[in-house]
Amino acid sequence: MQLRGSEPRPGLPSARTRYAHQVARCASTALKNGDRGPDAVHGCLTRERRLFRRGAFLFTLLLGGCPAAAAGGPDAFAFFRPSVVLSAEDRRQLARGEPVARIVPSSGREIAIFAAVPVDIDGDRLVAWIRRIGALKKSAYVLSIGRFSDPPRLEDLVDLSLDDSELSELRACRPDITKVQEAVAAAGSAWKVTLQEVFRLVIMRHVSEYLAEGQKALPPYGPHAADAAPGSLFAALLAHSPFLVERTPRFAAHLRGFPQTAEPSVESFIYWSKERLAGKAIVSVTHVSILRSTDRDLPDALTAGKLVFASHYLDASLGLTAVLRGEPGNSNYLAYLNRSEVDLLDSPFGGLIRWLMQRRLKSEAADILMGLRQRLESGTPPPERSVSR
Repeated sequence: MQLRGSEPRPGLPSARTRYAHQVARCASTALKNGDRGPDAVHGCLTRERRLFRRGAFLFTLLLGGCPAAAAGGPDAFAFFRPSVVLSAEDRRQLARGEPVARIVPSSGREIAIFAAVPVDIDGDRLVAWIRRIGALKKSAYVLSIGRFSDPPRLEDLVDLSLDDSELSELRACRPDITKVQEAVAAAGSAWKVTLQEVFRLVIMRHVSEYLAEGQKALPPYGPHAADAAPGSLFAALLAHSPFLVERTPRFAAHLRGFPQTAEPSVESFIYWSKERLAGKAIVSVTHVSILRSTDRDLPDALTAGKLVFASHYLDASLGLTAVLRGEPGNSNYLAYLNRSEVDLLDSPFGGLIRWLMQRRLKSEAADILMGLRQRLESGTPPPERSVSR
């Protein structure tokens, strides 16, 4: 019977053979020193074990205390360091084909989640589906979605509508979204139709101003003057993702200062969506940027979703989706990292809300990523419907 860990590996002696060599070496040393008793051999073996443990500890320390990647190969997830470092158990889960999800440390109103799963696609497949964002995000949570034309047109929002409860809430007029009281008063009994049109105009104004001058043109979130501007909030999220600035500085500059720092090699577009979260519908606008690379130290494809507008909950958000290259002959990896500023975390119950959100995010992120993997691996996205206007 072989002891666990004594199985020989190709090109290496077994643990039992190595131990026999150690005993022989220590016995020879004891004889040379004139020590013939068993205590001398035992003492030599003890000293060698101590030296081995110290050497192993120093080796781990020099590696930064991080578990190694697959033997002989680069770490596919090194791109996300130091923000995300996978544990040995994370890697074992991935090796079994299972997803991993973890909460990324954050503070204040920020919350962050990371998830990854092995995937049998390349960057081309991810980009093809991202371009068909409506088909990619189709689910029971997405009530409606649409991609803006270039340049954007009001007709792009024809499928966006608010129900009666949402209209009544908007009628109360949050000043950070729009001033609608005069329009509602002038419309009389037709105020619902008028408010639908006004809301679409608000969305169009945000998109147009963002494309012309970036986030600096957008008003602060919240009714209080002290609230930070969207550009400042997003800059903080970017600063908390140092790997982007370090490994893709031009892409980070594109995200931070768009359109003044727009990178010609980066493909981008804007889409709107209406999604249900915690029983409430959120209308949001997202700027998507796509980076491709042949550098093995970078993702095959990296997409960034930057929040431009949200009707509830979110003040800023940065979502990164990447196809990371695996070892030749093995699967690649689909990875997702999201950092968001959530206004609910600023309440007296912010600590409890954070705990509940993190618990739910971690439990659901892996399942969501598995669904995304299934959709990506199903083939190319369905052809886009032609719409006559």
